[in-house]
Amino acid sequence: MRIVVSSGHLRDVKHAEIDRHLQMLARFLEKVASSGGEAPGLTLILRSASSIPAQALISMTEELAHAGASAKLVLARLEPEEELRQLFTSLCRLAPREPAKELIRWARNPRLLDAHEQVTLGASMCWSGDAMRRPADRRNTLTLFDEEAPQTARLGRLAFEALWAASTPVPERRLLGPATARPSGAYQPMQDATVAVSSLRPMLQGWPLVRH
Repeated sequence: MRIVVSSGHLRDVKHAEIDRHLQMLARFLEKVASSGGEAPGLTLILRSASSIPAQALISMTEELAHAGASAKLVLARLEPEEELRQLFTSLCRLAPREPAKELIRWARNPRLLDAHEQVTLGASMCWSGDAMRRPADRRNTLTLFDEEAPQTARLGRLAFEALWAASTPVPERRLLGPATARPSGAYQPMQDATVAVSSLRPMLQGWPLVRH
């Protein structure tokens, strides 16, 4: 089932979209509960931690943790940093034994910003938004939700894996702040990394961007 959220008053659209993301997460949790199996993971490609799907995930961290769900995320921007730290705390709550480099990465190379924001929830639920490159005040309000779309979700996961491989771990100081204690097991120290453009060229030729 596909649901399209499109034009209208910007504030109303934002409220409607965050409500829809919360509903999708709730529906995902219902599916997990009814299946009785291990909770599948979530993947997110977002412009920043202030993106609506990130805020929905933060709001439902405890419910997702209770269901045993985990999440991995690629961001195009590390600002605003307060929201980034809140989001990282949520990711650590969902996967407390994973190092940060296995939870969140930064698509810092400008060539990666043509990727669209997207979320996959398990094997059949997904969402697609606007390109990460587009400024926040010029974003296309057309967003697509699919609840029963296993093929689209599979393509979304492939796109996420490709972008994840082309992205770099986020510096520790950006995730924790100067006076924040490290979450247990959540970070393995490393220096800021730079993605080599030459290593990306072959991958980007066959870039599996998903836009439904």
